[in-house]
Amino acid sequence: MPYLTIKTYDELGKYVRAFRRKHIGLLIIVSRAGLGKTSLVEEELEVEAPLVFNSHVTPLSFYQALAERTGEERDCLIVIDEAEMMFQNTKLKTMLKLLCDTRKEKVIKYMSTTPLLKGLPKEIISEAKVVMLINTLSPSDESIKAIMSRGHTINFEPPDSEIFNYLNTGLWADDKDIISFIKGYAPLSRSLTLRTYIKAVESKKSKLDWEAEIINELELDHRLLVVQRLFKNYAKDGARLSSGLLRLVKVRQHTIAIGRYI
Repeated sequence: MPYLTIKTYDELGKYVRAFRRKHIGLLIIVSRAGLGKTSLVEEELEVEAPLVFNSHVTPLSFYQALAERTGEERDCLIVIDEAEMMFQNTKLKTMLKLLCDTRKEKVIKYMSTTPLLKGLPKEIISEAKVVMLINTLSPSDESIKAIMSRGHTINFEPPDSEIFNYLNTGLWADDKDIISFIKGYAPLSRSLTLRTYIKAVESKKSKLDWEAEIINELELDHRLLVVQRLFKNYAKDGARLSSGLLRLVKVRQHTIAIGRYI
């Protein structure tokens, strides 16, 4: 199934704001974990107080919460985080399929004899708008394909430079040493996430090797860190030679110009 690929947080924000204004009935955002799609959606929809579900919800609790919220606001906003996990439950998948119908009024039912349904309507009539957040998805199930075909499916693939810019301009990322270190190595990586910064902060506060943590998160050769530290600790070529710095060759293609990143 073809996806629309976008590469900037600004463009992703435009889709979320269109959803907030209820111009989009079903928005599906697919991206690898750690890029901040959940927090971006939460921030954009904070005032609307959407009904939020995650992968731990049961079919019964899903129906109960939906019935309660729909009774208050028929066209409420619904956020479903890690939706790919909910697809694994047959009852949840069926209810999601009904909830994401393209018709204005959707009818959702929960077939069970449990006494826990006492006091709840036998069916829910909803005009809810839904945003699904998905980390990994290779849909082979026809019912999942049917759900995805009903909405705007966005494949969010920002390059590491875009992720760094988003991180660097965020008010919450205020450790300049960590930001500077990430900036030096991000051009060599394709694995940067916002969690890279968070883990580095935790390691730094714990007096652990936060620089090594970043190199590991970026999936880079740890010899880069050795070279960087030798350059920092040994100012003259003679000291660098005796320390073994000049014997560290073939670090990786594209990384031999190490001076650019130090």
